This record gives sequence, C-alpha cells and structure tokens, in this order.
Amino acid sequence: MKIGIFAGTFDPIHDGHIAFARAALAQGLDKVYFLPEPRPRRKQGVRALEHRVAMIEHAIAQESQFGAIKLEQARFTPHETMPVLQERFRGAQLVLLFGDDVITHIAGWPQVHELIESVELLVAVRHHNQASLTERFLTLKQVSGLDFRYQLVDPGHAMTSSSRVRAQLRGGAHPTGVDQAVWRYIKQSRLYRPLK
Repeated sequence: MKIGIFAGTFDPIHDGHIAFARAALAQGLDKVYFLPEPRPRRKQGVRALEHRVAMIEHAIAQESQFGAIKLEQARFTPHETMPVLQERFRGAQLVLLFGDDVITHIAGWPQVHELIESVELLVAVRHHNQASLTERFLTLKQVSGLDFRYQLVDPGHAMTSSSRVRAQLRGGAHPTGVDQAVWRYIKQSRLYRPLK
C-alpha cells in the first residue's frame, strides 16, 4: 500500500485540498488521509480541532479513498510523529502531501533529515511554477545537504485558500470552494461569524 498523509490546518477544508488529494491518488497512491494539526505553527486563532475534524469528515464523506485521522500530539515533529504514523500504517509506503509554500521553511524543521530519509514528498504547485520549484528544491538541496525525494503535482484546480474562505464568511458572503455539507456544518456550529 502507498498511503498519502495530508497534514495541515484545514480551517476550513476546501475544494483545493480535495483536488490535491485526488491528484495524489492519480499519482499512484492507494489512499489519502487528512491529518489536521491540533496547534499549527505560525497560525493563531484556528478553530477547535473537533470542528476541523468534523469539517474534513463532511467533505470526504463520499470519497472512499480518503480518510481522516487524529493524533494526540499538540504539534507535529518528524521524530515524534513519523514513528506513530509508521506504526499505524505498518508495512505501507508513506508519502507526505504539502503545498509548495513548504519550501520556504522545511529546512528549519526539527530533525527534518529523519523525515527526508523516510518518506517521499508530493508537492502541490500553487504559488510557483514547476520550473521555479525544481530550481528552489535544487538550491535547498545544495544549501542544506538534504536529499529530497519529491514529486510536483498540479492539482488542475484553481486552488482557493482557507484564509480567503474565512474572509468571505466573516464578510457575510456565501463561501466559494466549500462543500455544501461543510457549509451547513459551519452555519450550524456558528463558525467564522461575520464581522460586526
């Protein structure tokens, strides 16, 4: 089995996340699991983990090759999180899914060499083009000495962003790029209330 692990904030999950997960399946993955981080780095004021898990479950309810997992760790680190995932998916090849913004900070992750040695990265082309990303990974390899194993994937979708969706919701607008079941959950739970 080749298992994709898509870690992120998912505040909220949107069509761009789903498009990337589908593109990952097209690259030969057997299943993709969404893994919301309880306390994401560099982000403040995120919705409670149970709400983000519930939104993911609503968004993937009709997708048999998608799943959602929750870990007890407050923050994910390669040396603590990867053994837990490897035990959970024993015998499977793990592939980590990231947006291309990861290239700006991955070298600074704690014990990142352990991560790079154990998994392949699947990187969504969002903010950069493939040529510039390839060049940046090459530069990162030369500077850091890390031998990244990665594939670049164009999800083929005009990827929105969670921040844009939140801005629409806070402005009182109907959000674009959000599954209807997720939208209903947001309304019922009174998340992202409009600005007054």
